[in-house]
Amino acid sequence: MTLTIRPAALADLEAILALNREGQPGVTPLSLDEVERCVVRATSFRVAERGGAACGYLLAFGAGFSAIGDEYAWFSARHSDFLYVDQIAVAASARRCGVGAALYADLAREAQLRGARRIVCEVNLRPPNPESLAFHARQGFAEAGRLEVSDGRFVALLECELPPAQSFR
Repeated sequence: MTLTIRPAALADLEAILALNREGQPGVTPLSLDEVERCVVRATSFRVAERGGAACGYLLAFGAGFSAIGDEYAWFSARHSDFLYVDQIAVAASARRCGVGAALYADLAREAQLRGARRIVCEVNLRPPNPESLAFHARQGFAEAGRLEVSDGRFVALLECELPPAQSFR
């Protein structure tokens, strides 16, 4: 079956909430209102779809937002050009099938079009999320720091440097 990556839409709210619930505790719980606001506000909110059903999503914010969280503030203090992955979630039935990698490849293309030089994110160390750490290492992410977050989590702050966008003549 073909995998399609497309912008999230208001019609995806229930599917995104179901994927979010399935991804916990690796992702922070989202309410219906939060997902609705993110569809409109996020720099990039993409859905992976296979066979007409959502099987993953990626939510990202560019530099310049305020009040997103401690992790975003940490990256903002260090960089002016990034896309921050707030959440990525993949249905259990679609894991290890390339969905997460496809969502990140799509985001890397968008980052380069926007002139962002890096993609950044955090992965929980407490509660532990070793699968996500291994996945992000395979995608080219390296640890840039660690942070005790105000909500009690302890996270690894990860960055992936992007090659310069190619210019075609």
